[in-house]
Amino acid sequence: MKFRENYGVFKHIASGKVREIYLNEEDDELMVVATDRVSAFDQKLGIEIPGKGKILTAISAEFANLADNWGYKTAYYYADTPRPEVVSFFDFDQFTDYDIIGAAQELSERFTFMDNLQMIPVECIVRGYLFGSIWKLYEQGERIICGVELPDGLVKGSKLPQPISTPTTKAPEGEHDENITPEEMAEILENANLIGPYDTGISASTAICDLCVGLYKVASEYARNRGLIIADTKFELGLSQGCNGNMGIYFGDEILTPDSSRFWDAATWVPGKEPKSYDKQIIRDYLAAAKAHGEANPILPAEVIEKTRQRYIELYEKLFGKEWPKE
Repeated sequence: MKFRENYGVFKHIASGKVREIYLNEEDDELMVVATDRVSAFDQKLGIEIPGKGKILTAISAEFANLADNWGYKTAYYYADTPRPEVVSFFDFDQFTDYDIIGAAQELSERFTFMDNLQMIPVECIVRGYLFGSIWKLYEQGERIICGVELPDGLVKGSKLPQPISTPTTKAPEGEHDENITPEEMAEILENANLIGPYDTGISASTAICDLCVGLYKVASEYARNRGLIIADTKFELGLSQGCNGNMGIYFGDEILTPDSSRFWDAATWVPGKEPKSYDKQIIRDYLAAAKAHGEANPILPAEVIEKTRQRYIELYEKLFGKEWPKE
């Protein structure tokens, strides 16, 4: 899947593991394009899941609308999805001069217009269940993780007493993010001149962690009412003056997608066992079993690719009660 260097006033500025990033310098706006690429184990893989970018765009946009209703600010202006009403903070007519229509086949249902945030140089992970990297640490005997003490007696997949914030570094592509303590996070933000955007005396690290845990909690309740568990999720945030000129913290990038979160079927969740997942855990498990998780271009069987695609579609339909359009 290839994209152009420029789309009208939008100039290509970066390639992420999954997304292509374009900037309109005149209005300081981003156009984020979700590709069908796959990443796992902090590495971009030479694999594509057909239509994955469209599903990610739609899920993130739906949650951006919900987050706005829940009182959490996102960088989203507009997302092109199969359902135009999904993100409607601004009238799409204002973007017609960007000549997006001329590139509709390439960008259709994949692009999102976003505020160009001053990004915060940490990744904010919120965990409600003992899984993934923190389970490995716990299994090795560690009980204090990212400054949070966990009780004895938990097993893989246990629900934590309270959701915890486990920030990490933002490692270059191919390298692994590292867990950091709240104190280390505060130091990183201070060095980046992000001590605190408010006059209340609250530190930026505390404000960020509180926002992330808060959004995780309301999103988890929303998902649980639809038979799903959000085991953990990763947020990226930044600073912006927004529409009112007051500096604030905004959620950027994608939010609560199966690429940035672990979604489980609540009916199959039993501590100590692997629940049915609606995310890229299918790919992680296959690569680990095949001992290919360190390879840059592993080969995935067609059935693994299709199973992953169908899980993403099933997740969208369960979360929002809408049928994914037939292709």
